[in-house]
Amino acid sequence: MPLPNDKKPAPEAALPTVGQDSASKLPIGKYGRPDINPYDRDLDLTVPLLFKRRSLGDLTIRLTFDDRLLVDTKAFQSLVETLLNDEARSALTQRLQNRDHVTSEDLAPLGIAFEYDPSSLAVVVLTIDPGKRAAQQLFDVSRPPNDKPDIEPASVAGFLNINVFQSYRWNTNEAPPPALNLNGAIRYGGIVFEGDGQFAQQGFANTGNYSFERNYARFVYDEPAQYRRWFLGDLSTEIRGQQGFAQMGGIGVSRQRQRFDPYRSSVLQSNRQLILQRDSSVRILRNGVLYRELRLDAGAYDFSALPLLSGSNDVQIEVRDNAGGVQSLAYSSYLDPIDLVPGDFEYAAYVGPISTRFGQSPVYNGPVAFSGFFRKAFLNAPAVGVGLQATAHVQTLTGQTQFVLSGGSRLLLDGGVSHSREAGAGVSVGAGFEQLIDRGGLVDSATLRVDYLSRRYAFISSPDADNNNAVNITGQYTRAINQRIWALVTGSYLKSRDRRDSYRIGVSANYNLTRELSVRGGVDYSRFDQGLGRGSGIGFNVAIVFQPNYRDRFEARHDGALDSSSLSYTHTSSSRIGSVGYGATVNRDGDALGAQGFADYIANRFDATLSHASYGPSLGRFGSDNVTGVRVGTSLAFADGAFGLGRRINDSFAVLYAHDNLKGRSVVAGQSLANNDYMSKSGTFGGAVNGYLSSYVTQSIQYDIENPPAGYDIGAGTVRVNPPYHSGYKLKIGTDAFVSAAGVLTFPNGTPVALAGGRVIAKDGKDKEPIPFFTNSVGRFAIQNLRPAIDYRVELGSGSAAFEFRVPADTTGLVDLKTIVLKLAN
Repeated sequence: MPLPNDKKPAPEAALPTVGQDSASKLPIGKYGRPDINPYDRDLDLTVPLLFKRRSLGDLTIRLTFDDRLLVDTKAFQSLVETLLNDEARSALTQRLQNRDHVTSEDLAPLGIAFEYDPSSLAVVVLTIDPGKRAAQQLFDVSRPPNDKPDIEPASVAGFLNINVFQSYRWNTNEAPPPALNLNGAIRYGGIVFEGDGQFAQQGFANTGNYSFERNYARFVYDEPAQYRRWFLGDLSTEIRGQQGFAQMGGIGVSRQRQRFDPYRSSVLQSNRQLILQRDSSVRILRNGVLYRELRLDAGAYDFSALPLLSGSNDVQIEVRDNAGGVQSLAYSSYLDPIDLVPGDFEYAAYVGPISTRFGQSPVYNGPVAFSGFFRKAFLNAPAVGVGLQATAHVQTLTGQTQFVLSGGSRLLLDGGVSHSREAGAGVSVGAGFEQLIDRGGLVDSATLRVDYLSRRYAFISSPDADNNNAVNITGQYTRAINQRIWALVTGSYLKSRDRRDSYRIGVSANYNLTRELSVRGGVDYSRFDQGLGRGSGIGFNVAIVFQPNYRDRFEARHDGALDSSSLSYTHTSSSRIGSVGYGATVNRDGDALGAQGFADYIANRFDATLSHASYGPSLGRFGSDNVTGVRVGTSLAFADGAFGLGRRINDSFAVLYAHDNLKGRSVVAGQSLANNDYMSKSGTFGGAVNGYLSSYVTQSIQYDIENPPAGYDIGAGTVRVNPPYHSGYKLKIGTDAFVSAAGVLTFPNGTPVALAGGRVIAKDGKDKEPIPFFTNSVGRFAIQNLRPAIDYRVELGSGSAAFEFRVPADTTGLVDLKTIVLKLAN
């Protein structure tokens, strides 16, 4: 390669071929090392660090003129530590003290080797002593992402969902006033006020008053670190076991880890590891059945998250290495979930008066009540749960537990005792049995549940207890015959105190003919009390389902026991702007015949549904009753002064709007403008609204700009967020530093300055960090995130060579710097 002051460039040396795995395969250069740097001058580069084809991240390196590889110590240590155990990390920290750069030779005593691969422009970690490797998860469980959110939610945010529904009955010319449903929330300082209600015609036909009915209105405050949520206002009490629901008004608290940590796995963690000194084949057997066979490299592996079945699990691991050696280890694990993560607990407590009004705005004229429970799931002991509900008139104490049995089965027990001033004492008992049978990829299941309720067992919502049903028994057995056929046997029995006993037993099967077509059929025998309005005897049912894709579904069904049939087709919308969904259903129930059809439309600021239904008591009178309905829904959203009109918001949201220098161009929330692949677009009615964010889940907000200026830098096109409950985000898309510049850098003799690295510094001193700078093999460079009307200085290497340029004040996004000649310092 020519030196910078050569007048005539010499022929370039041949570079390594793409895909070469090792620098040792390169020819030896004049300095006695593999020729990793053919340019005879130091090169500063930013390259990825690879380990077994996995990128660990980027780091800065220097390829010296004499073919040595110097790696930035701080970046290398932070990346490679993810591969090491605690002891090896401590030794690495001690080894790298007071070093700015590290070489592979420096780490040889630690059993770590790396080199530069010119073919992939990366630093490759060749070996790590297996005894120093961090354990790799063989059965990794879902975890929340480790990356921190890019932005914080707005300090003040809120939304209001509005749905208007109008119906018209053609045969009587009745058109009641439109129903207006409202649902929304406001968040300020971590406190959320949420409410739901509707303006509608109350009562039947036109006899009722048009008024507002409140479903709920309450304050909510979350403590995510403690998995705890507080309520004040209308309470929707959570219950467990033999407790009864009651609508209350007052204060409440609930702890549920799953609410704040949805990635939490319910798989038992047991801290079990395997260290392989050689590449080996590993066979894992669970309860005598082969679960997985793996080919693993030498290293440490963690298999604590091996999926287990409820009950006792016998696990056997067989290891066969390349040398022919065979080793085996076995252990037993005990898994006892009670709808909780093993080792976790949950509780809830609510205090306030009871509402005695049903179906309308709650009126808390009932007695003051307490409702609460506590449940704990242990690692190697039966799980337990206790509950208490009490008023001055009724007190109920409940309990739960279960015993995990051998062979993948468990026994669940529930019970409760009550005392009512009006009804006296009562008792309830429940028991359940579950069995899972692992057949090597096919799992059968059996369940049996028995519940007994005494006549005077009372709940806080019904102190005058008079329970008609005494015993309820249900059971089912599911058999996976193969991957395409499964069968189900179900049965139920209800013993009544005042009516005739009822029971039902049925057998059904499902056969997937293809991925798109399936057939389901069954037969059952039932006997019900005549007062229940259902027939008794033998019945059969059959259904055919054809689903060519996830948006289209055809289904034909007939139920002989109920003497009903239906035929339906549904085409769901894609949720993109301008998409349409539609469907229709025809039902026959005895002699009565009904048909319904609908069509959905998704717009930028609203969604709408048009439906029509026709009914008739017989085929000849079909269409004697016709009802048409129209629904239109939209939402209003604001976050720290940003406003947008969009479709329904379920939990959290973001309002996206354009920077002033984009001069009115639209912002879209979603992937891109191509094929309308976005959910909202900014315009006359405010910013684009993304109303599909879920609280306490790290997720991305994607965005794009409609027809941005050439060279305008809109950013990464995605922002990572972790929204709190009912939170909002304000996103300004675009920036003052939107300019991109490109050019070619050469030496005075015209030779390109190839593979040079440096930094770009704004001369006004307002940038927090310098912008990275580098050239390619022909001296071409590109710089982003520049500001108009600013002078910049580019320094190469240690700053011995530099050049300056200015971004014009009137630029629209792209600046062509053409060819810049680099002036060298002494």
